[in-house]
Amino acid sequence: MKAPLAGSPLSNAPHLIDSTPQLPTAIPTGGQPQNSGLAITSMILGISTLLCGITAIPAVICGHIALGKIKRSQGSLSGGGFAIAGLITGYLGVIIFIAMLAGLATPMILRQRKLADQTEAISNARQLSLALYEFETEYGSFPNASTAPIVANDYGAPEIAGSSSNSRFRQLFQANITQSEHSFYAKSAGSQKPDGNISGEEALAPGECGFGYIDNISADDTPRPIAMAPFRPGSDEFDPMPFDGKAVILFSDSSVKLISIERNTGEAILDGQNLLDPTHPVWGGTAPTLLLPE
Repeated sequence: MKAPLAGSPLSNAPHLIDSTPQLPTAIPTGGQPQNSGLAITSMILGISTLLCGITAIPAVICGHIALGKIKRSQGSLSGGGFAIAGLITGYLGVIIFIAMLAGLATPMILRQRKLADQTEAISNARQLSLALYEFETEYGSFPNASTAPIVANDYGAPEIAGSSSNSRFRQLFQANITQSEHSFYAKSAGSQKPDGNISGEEALAPGECGFGYIDNISADDTPRPIAMAPFRPGSDEFDPMPFDGKAVILFSDSSVKLISIERNTGEAILDGQNLLDPTHPVWGGTAPTLLLPE
């Protein structure tokens, strides 16, 4: 074979140049591809997820890594089916694990929500007490049917009619004792946050007042319940749902108590007896006249 002349281009010696690009060839491994250890590990971890949820994420990680290595191995590694099985069971385990955590957390979240609603009702009851006592100082009694025409005459406004707790509390607005509806709100079924509109009959619209009201309580030296919540809509039964089985009771001495509600009967139990039982000692022999929220 002749050597190319000095100064001749390499194209004159095609036997020295192979213009066809050469692809890397897989390194033989005895003729048969080997199963990926990571793929098998992923499948084992994925199956274990059904017994122990903490292996779900490792199963997913191993499965993805194994598929990547198998793809890049140029046929020297196999086991893609194992890796996919590990991914499927791993992701399924992640979903189950998240669902279990959500199931455990939901009751706690709901309980905290109920405690927050309970705390708000207690705070509002105390604010309501201040308004009631200011009214009592001005008119000699808490709001009742007899004070309605007096308040209306004092302020040249239409007399507030009705026999609900809303109607009694509206006298506090008409007498300029309060300008905020929020003090009358307590979470209950069908309730809604007050909208702040206190003009005329718009004050304490249906659903904006959550407290029932005892219409025949005087400001004497004996503390008696005067406002309470929450009630089942249209019923004198207490609702155990909003405040985690508790009723918020405002007494005429401005104290607030939490008492338990019998879930089956809706009775609020004070000193072992139904609070609304006319024979309960707390009423001093005078049956309470309960006005319910609208």
